[in-house]
Amino acid sequence: MAELTLDIFNGDAFSAASMTSHVNENVPYVPGYVGSLGLFVGEGVYTTLVGFDDVNGALKLIQSSPRGAAPSQSTGEKAATRYLETVRFAREAVITADQIKGIRVPGTTNLLQTAERLVYRRVEGPTGIRAELSMTMEHLYLGAIDGQVYDADGTTVLWDYFTTYGVARPATVNVPFGSFTADEAKFDDLCMKIKRDVIKALNGFNLAGMTIVVACGDDFFDAVRSNKEVVNARKLGLTGVTKAPELFASQKAYSSFQYADIVWVNYRGSDDGKVSVPADEARLFALGVPGLFKTFFAPGDTWDTIEGEGLPVYMLQRPERQTSSQRAFEVQSNPLPMCLRPKSLRRLKKA
Repeated sequence: MAELTLDIFNGDAFSAASMTSHVNENVPYVPGYVGSLGLFVGEGVYTTLVGFDDVNGALKLIQSSPRGAAPSQSTGEKAATRYLETVRFAREAVITADQIKGIRVPGTTNLLQTAERLVYRRVEGPTGIRAELSMTMEHLYLGAIDGQVYDADGTTVLWDYFTTYGVARPATVNVPFGSFTADEAKFDDLCMKIKRDVIKALNGFNLAGMTIVVACGDDFFDAVRSNKEVVNARKLGLTGVTKAPELFASQKAYSSFQYADIVWVNYRGSDDGKVSVPADEARLFALGVPGLFKTFFAPGDTWDTIEGEGLPVYMLQRPERQTSSQRAFEVQSNPLPMCLRPKSLRRLKKA
């Protein structure tokens, strides 16, 4: 019987290629607003280091010159190449021989189906590794729209896009909701200024389909909805639920609405608050701008995977982790979420 059990784990059903295909195609749904937007387009890379060309070109006026004179010279765009490294996230599930024996239907010999069900339950169940990885990616994406991404401990900085690009973070926008009146349009004016600043920061990108989105903490969102200017606008029929529901996941436990040509979303984070927007703050970013956000995936760190283009997720059986009484299954991802123009990001705070 021990030989039979060993053989099923060495068969095609549990090969690295077969399992990796399964975890990339059968993704369980996990609530995650930013991830659901399709904001971060995935791209596989061949190394753990990703280079970016930072082109600092700008349009300049041409001075007039007499006919026959030598024309003024065009200077080439100056580009600086910057590098960021992907980070490995890995979690392991150990399946023991006793666990398989304990759940096998008496009188049957189909250990393969029993083992498959147990392994994929541990990987793709409601509290399985895949769900944990999806929550981790949402945590990364939430940091990416803020320009600074932290590890799970909340203190270790994984990537700081402002430092990488050598630019200063735009000042936090303090929003004085208490000073807004019903008919002075101060909030609308502030929103217009923010939008102009974001558009300038996105010089060179295609903005035809751009939507400004603000992911709000609970207190900030309540202040947006309840300040006198927005309440009056609502009475006049100038606000409402966004007309583009495809922008949002089916998970809409918290509401959203549009005002001043900006979509305001009450972001629902994790119950423990580790994946969340601070209650009195908000994160503003541009949606629908091709090339602004990307996620690069490096290959896995095994001999079987290092030569290919990176995939979002790998499922592996490391030989050194297998014994006669247990099998270890590892789910691994090597992402680098990236904002290519961090100066377009804004932090908002309830003043």
